[in-house]
Formats: sequence, C-alpha cells, structure tokens
Amino acid sequence: MIGPYSTNQMDDFYAALYRGEAKASGLMNLMQHLIVAERCAPGVKVLDVCCGRGLALPLLHRYAPQIERYVGLDISHANLDEARERMTFLRETYGELFPVELVECDVAELWPELPAFDVALYTSALEHLPFELGARSLRRAAQALAPGGLLFLSTPQAFGPPPRPLQYRVHVYEWSREEVEQVVGDAGLVVEDVMGLLPPEPDVVASELIERYGQGAASWYRDLAERTPRALLDTIAAVSVPTSATELLYVCRRPA
Repeated sequence: MIGPYSTNQMDDFYAALYRGEAKASGLMNLMQHLIVAERCAPGVKVLDVCCGRGLALPLLHRYAPQIERYVGLDISHANLDEARERMTFLRETYGELFPVELVECDVAELWPELPAFDVALYTSALEHLPFELGARSLRRAAQALAPGGLLFLSTPQAFGPPPRPLQYRVHVYEWSREEVEQVVGDAGLVVEDVMGLLPPEPDVVASELIERYGQGAASWYRDLAERTPRALLDTIAAVSVPTSATELLYVCRRPA
C-alpha cells in the first residue's frame, strides 16, 4: 500500500508462462496489451497510466515499433525499477527501442508537464484507487489526450449499487459500467466500444451469446469448450459478452 492506494500488480504473464502457468488473468493482460499494440499507428505518442512493471513494453516493441514516444507513470519506485530492467533487456536483446520515459507520479495528483498523447493505456489499475481519486485520475488522462486520441481503460465490472463487496481483496474500489461511462463522459470522452476481458461462468456466457447472436453461437461456444483449454477460451469468449463479463476494456475517444 502507498497512502490510500493498493500497489498490487497485475500478473506478470511472461514470468507465468516461463513457469508453465497459463492463467486466465495473465492471458487477459496479454490480450489487452495486444489489442492496444495493434491499434498504435506509426508515429503515435503513447501514455501508460499506472504503467507498473512495464508489461506493455515488449508487445508494443514487437507490434508497434514505430511509436514516436512512450511515457509511463507510476507511483511505485520499485515498479519503475522493474520497468527499467525490462526496457534494458529489450534494448540489449533487440538493439533498439522507441524513446521511453518513466516518471514517478501519483496519477490522482498534479502530473508533470507532458505533450498531448495519441493513445493512453490505463489497464488493470483504476480499481486500486478510491473512487474520487480514480475519477480524478481519469480526468487527468482525458486531458492528456490529443483531439482524436484514444484511451484504453480496463477494470473489473462491479454490479449493483455501492457499497459493494470487492471481487478481489487487493482492490480498493471496483467500478460499475455506469460509473465508468459517467465519469469518462463528464471528462469529455466518448465510449466507442466495450469489450469483455474476463468471463462469467460458461452457462452465463452461452446465454449472452444466444441473446446477441442466436442459438448457433452458443452451440459453437459449447463445442469449443469441449476441446479448447479453458484459459484460452475464457479470454476469447469474454470479448463478446461485455454485459456479464467480470472485467471490461473500454475504448474511449477524445472528440477531434
């Protein structure tokens, strides 16, 4: 803990795979960073809010090598030290890496002077702040975007009115979809897409697939469930069930 925040980190899916572990939460982190990396056009400036250990860096290097600039913000000095180690490894292994700046910063307070960004990541971190501080950090992220810029925001989906029990004890506050959409809308952003990242139980997935796509989709899902490792199938299936998914990825744009 640092002040009112939890600094518990998302799964290091690289280390987990090295140990032979393929957890749904780790694969979720892999997928959301891949989604962002594949949407980074050449020459974009990228802001990573609560960048932690720099887990997005290898995928951004591989799939978006022509990033003009990457800035990572995090409150934890130890997390940033690990991010620097990852950055050094990439440079020593591949010989080059887009310009990277790592800044120790409380994202709910005043930010350092920065350029306008084309893409902002805020992944699996909002839930580690109290609601008011999280809302303030979202407003600052929105202000950091250039006109037309995109914010990729992921956080667990809470259901029902507050106060709500936490799904994960390391979290401080878990947001409902309505709360997220209200705050990012008030910050001047438009929600263009909402994707699931972690699914509910298989029967709930099948029911939502029927509602959205018809009976054939549920039959296809059940057929895949019989032959596909669950961690992989859960990660893919969650994208199509945002109403019931337990973690969501919001794609938000600042109007041009």
